[in-house]
Amino acid sequence: MAYQQNIPQPTDQLDNSQGDLLGNFQEVYTYLGVNHVEFGSADEGKHAFITFPIQSPAPTFAAGEEGLYNAQLSAISELYVHKQYNGTTAEIPMTASILSSSAPVSGGPGWTYLPSGIYITWASVTLNGNTTITLASPPPTQILSVNLTPITGSSSYVNAQAVVNTIISRTQFSAVGTVNGASSAVQCLYLVIGY
Repeated sequence: MAYQQNIPQPTDQLDNSQGDLLGNFQEVYTYLGVNHVEFGSADEGKHAFITFPIQSPAPTFAAGEEGLYNAQLSAISELYVHKQYNGTTAEIPMTASILSSSAPVSGGPGWTYLPSGIYITWASVTLNGNTTITLASPPPTQILSVNLTPITGSSSYVNAQAVVNTIISRTQFSAVGTVNGASSAVQCLYLVIGY
């Protein structure tokens, strides 16, 4: 039986409305049972978990409101946070990452969003003297920071350095690799933070 919003009416008699009332109570019980713990449990009133149906188009929020919703990014459902962002709003796909579409590879490129909207990307590159690096997965707006870690592949000490020269654009930075102070090929891992 479907929920009947207008039951009972002032003129209804209890013996005639009993089936409708019981049906409404059953509908309410079923409704509240979705994603919630059972009535009468120690955690009564709490969510057991939360599910988000796919929203298309994305929902509209009133001014100043924050929100969570599920939408599709390249045919993959992601959990989005609608947030206040530098005087405006932004839709951040907070579950989107390299894991959304492929398995990560050790030393391979990857990327992820943080719920704040910060974007992190990484990869392995070889610097050969002064080198311009084009990011495999650049941040959507700009690079904020670049961190480099040299990989020597040697079990003994090697004075290898990887130093950032400049951030060129949201897709590129330049860096130099040196060994013992002289320009040389240096393999390194980069970690870029942006938004």
